This record gives sequence, C-alpha cells and structure tokens, in this order.
Amino acid sequence: MTTVALMVMMQVLNPATSFVVSTKAGLVNYVQGSATVKAATSIPAGKPVGTGPGGAVEILLNPGSYLRMGENSTVVLDATELTDIALRILQGSAVIEASGVDKELPIKVTSGNLKMDIIKDGIYLFADGKVVVVDGKIRDASNGLVYGKGYQISDDQGYRAQKVKTFTTSLELWSQKRDELIARANLNVANSLRRTPNLPVSSFLDVWLWYPEFGSFIYMPGSRYRSPYGYSYQSAGDVYYGGFGGGRSESSGGGFSNASNSAGSSSGSSSGGGGSVGFSSGVASGSGASSATPSGGADAGHSSGPDFFPRFFPGIAG
Repeated sequence: MTTVALMVMMQVLNPATSFVVSTKAGLVNYVQGSATVKAATSIPAGKPVGTGPGGAVEILLNPGSYLRMGENSTVVLDATELTDIALRILQGSAVIEASGVDKELPIKVTSGNLKMDIIKDGIYLFADGKVVVVDGKIRDASNGLVYGKGYQISDDQGYRAQKVKTFTTSLELWSQKRDELIARANLNVANSLRRTPNLPVSSFLDVWLWYPEFGSFIYMPGSRYRSPYGYSYQSAGDVYYGGFGGGRSESSGGGFSNASNSAGSSSGSSSGGGGSVGFSSGVASGSGASSATPSGGADAGHSSGPDFFPRFFPGIAG
C-alpha cells in the first residue's frame, strides 16, 4: 500500500492548511472500525479491500463520486483511471454516490452475476447480487437495458428487475451523513481559496483536495454543484459570501442541521437523492442489507460531538 503516491502537492496556503490533488481513483478517504486499509492510502488495481464487523470504508472514485462500503464487505477495484473506473463487490454491501458520469464514461460495477454500468449521477445500493437505484440510471452491461429510480435488479434465483417498496438502510444513512460533512468542509475550503492572492483557480476545479483539519479529502467542483443527496458545494472561483451557502435544498436559508445530529436525523424522505430507498430483502428496517451502522459522531473522520463544527467553522452553532 502506497501513501498518497498518486497525488500532487499543489499549494500551501498557510502552515495549518495544505492541499493535495488526487489524480486517480482508489484513494481511501475514511476508515471506521475493522478494515484491511488505512485512510489516505491508495489502493492498487486488483487488490481486495475488506471490512470486518462494524467496519466502514469510504473510497474516492472520480471527483465527486464515492464508494462507501458496509461491514463484512469485500471490494476489488479493477480499473482506477478517472475515465475508466471498474469495481467488483465480492461480499457484503456498498453504496456508490456517483457524479460526473454518463453512458460514455460509466462506472462499471459487478455484483454477483450482475454486470452494471452507472450512467447517470445518483445513488446506488449494492448487496448480495442486487442493486437498487435510489436515484439515477443504471445500464445492464449484458443486454443494454436501462433502469431508473426505484428499480431493484437482482440475479438471485433467476434474473429479474422490478419496482420495489423499500426502506433506507443504515449504510445509506451513513453515506448521506458523510456527504453532508464533506459539503460543509467544501465551503470552508472554497472561502479560504477565494481569499488567497494570485490563486490559480483552474487548478482547484473538479478535483479532490486534502483538507488536514477535516482529516479527509473533499470535493471541489468546477462550478456550483448539488450532490445526489441534495447538498450544495461551491467551487474555488464561485463562493457565495452572503451567508453559509452550503446545505440541502430543502433546508431553510440554505443552512445545515446541527452537526451533532445523528445520521438518521438528516435523512429520509427529504433526501435530495430520492428519499427512503433501500433493499426490499426482508431485512428489518434499520439493520439494512448487511450494512454498517457507524455512529453519527464518528462520521467526521476524527472528531465527534457538538464541538466539531465550531472549531472547523467559527460562528456556526454547535
């Protein structure tokens, strides 16, 4: 495992804040609990990544896209070029939050006997040879059929695709909470970049940037961007100074909920990604489909509790 070998140091803004730009998919952004990888390390193509009981891992794909693994899961990245990303889910469950994809540059995912191409920005749940389209569009690579929001495609006891009445898994709740936290950090970094004299703004558009204070990489879009979960991101060249501009479209004033809220409190039917959608596998709601159940306080990467955001974002109530 090589540490940050596929990244380039771009600029040091001050002694406390440095930024690194990722140039390939497969960087481990966050690890909780039992896992075979460590944060801020790059995963070589073909090397399995595993989680144990209570484990969770977030891996960066192309800028704006994440692979988030649940507990007792194993995934292999077969291709890591930003324009050619392919992975296999060998065991357990995973969420892919996809951005910047289309039918010409899909994210290729194999789960069991299913070979699927993610061809639209959205949220996709994978487990036990099934995929649920929470939001977006996915194409079956074997026959070219395309399925949209609310469809479950399964190769369990015979291939079938159907609209499903579903629930939200704990893995998706955690995935959504991670997106909320990263969106908050994005605005803080965007404002710092905008205040930096002679900044080569073009170097900070549509990239991953390492933010030491957050302990993770964050996404910096090329323009104003709303994630599949509904959170607002700002670019280095376009920051709203009238207030705290990040947040979900449904939030009053464009603000966020309290940082100490649990993952579940910011999810559900108001999700920008299409609301409560999960696997209709008969698993009790809340337990998910072999999904991780990390606590809301651990989602930040290294800090927890109500003091996290006041330290990172002065003036934001804890």
